[in-house]
Amino acid sequence: MLSLPSSVALYSTQQITEIEQSYANNISGSTFPLMQRAGRAAFNLLQRKWPEAKKILIVTGKGNNAGDGFVLARLAVESRFKVTLCALVEPLETSGDALTAWHEIPHRAIHLLPVNQLRFSEFDLIVDAMLGTGIKGPLREPFHSVIKHINGNKVPVLALDIPTGVEADTGFVNSEAVKATSTITFVGHKRGMYTGDAALYRGQVWLDSLQIPETIFDQHTFHLSSQNWHSTMHKLKPRSVVAHKGNFGHTIIIGGAEGMAGAAVLASTSAAKSGSGLTSAWTGENAAAALNHITPEVMAKATEVSDIEEQLNQIAEKEVTLVVGPGLGKNDWAQHWVDSISARPRLCEANQIWDADALNLLAELDSRHPNLYNSHRILTPHPGEAARLLNTTVDNIARDRFAAAHSIATRYGGVCILKGAGTIISDEKGFQVVCAVGNPGMASGGMGDVLAGLVGGLLAQKYSLMDAAVLAVSIHGEAADRAAGPKMRYRGLLAKDLLNHFAALLNP
Repeated sequence: MLSLPSSVALYSTQQITEIEQSYANNISGSTFPLMQRAGRAAFNLLQRKWPEAKKILIVTGKGNNAGDGFVLARLAVESRFKVTLCALVEPLETSGDALTAWHEIPHRAIHLLPVNQLRFSEFDLIVDAMLGTGIKGPLREPFHSVIKHINGNKVPVLALDIPTGVEADTGFVNSEAVKATSTITFVGHKRGMYTGDAALYRGQVWLDSLQIPETIFDQHTFHLSSQNWHSTMHKLKPRSVVAHKGNFGHTIIIGGAEGMAGAAVLASTSAAKSGSGLTSAWTGENAAAALNHITPEVMAKATEVSDIEEQLNQIAEKEVTLVVGPGLGKNDWAQHWVDSISARPRLCEANQIWDADALNLLAELDSRHPNLYNSHRILTPHPGEAARLLNTTVDNIARDRFAAAHSIATRYGGVCILKGAGTIISDEKGFQVVCAVGNPGMASGGMGDVLAGLVGGLLAQKYSLMDAAVLAVSIHGEAADRAAGPKMRYRGLLAKDLLNHFAALLNP
């Protein structure tokens, strides 16, 4: 039983069900041994994390989640804990493994109380065994009210498999969810636990595979994993001692309109510090002046609308990486950049990163535009930009971030980095990575500009689109954690603070 390691496979509820059934068909003849092991694993964790707890409340619902709770209740009673069981669904209305587990409880040794007789604050620990992984949509009563009572007390909570109210496949919370102190999840990590709303509810996550052999897992394919800097740093190969700047690409930042010079400064500096051999910035006048002063290593040039075609002609036959969007704005100057880049087939073969207002302008392009789709491009939307790209609402993006990221990659080509808590990186074929990295201090201006520049710099160094995206997101999040420090000083964290940690993270 482990806390989340640096890289793990993430599973859908359907995949978990298939794995459990394969185990039953090939090994045990039944899934009940898995329920027994789940209850035992939860009880062992309870004893280890809360050794002083004596009065335990177990709240059960229906299905296998309730069954896991029944097994835990039996083990706790046998170890002379004071166990109170609140069954929100009549146990005799359950079936299968859960009903078997219910009948194994020594009922005279536990207190059975209805919700209206509970005083939640009197317990040392609350165990959430209500609804598990099968829920979708708003919670019905009495679950909604019970969750509010649980969350309204300071009693620690252990959730079994997943906190009730969190959708296991998406991480979305429709109405209310249990805020767990710890969650013990079974068989495999549920993909929804590491993106979106789930971060508010999961607490510390522990996994128990329930002794299912690796041969069973090997029978089932998956296309989703979690990654962080520790699991991706092996991709950062040492440089040759005879290398020169021409070996590591040329990154060009296009942005920094009037009043948004800082975005171009951050993106350009980030690209340069990522190891890009050359870094240029084609910006508004103020941004060019700021760059020349702050980051002289970046070749900054102020451009007017009349300069755009000439600038693009200069790179028509060169191998460059374009980062379009940091501080771009949406005026005529910005629109001309987007239209001109999209209209040039040769440039569409160059690696590109589209960020910020470039995404908003892309969303406004006619869907019949011949170059709306570009397989050489990485898009880096936050949820609002993602909603515009898909002509939907932010709420719909939150309901299924996995589907949204894949839809953007499919519609526009290349790779989508859907930013947010548990950033999702998706290509158009459905391969996806979750990077549950970073911290709340990253909710400040300029963080996206640093990320865009970092992606661009890595792409210029000939990493693939997916590797550049995953590396950049992982490094970005790890840099933010190091900048916040061991005391987790999130408030006041600035985007430029991350740049100080790039050298160590890019040269492990």
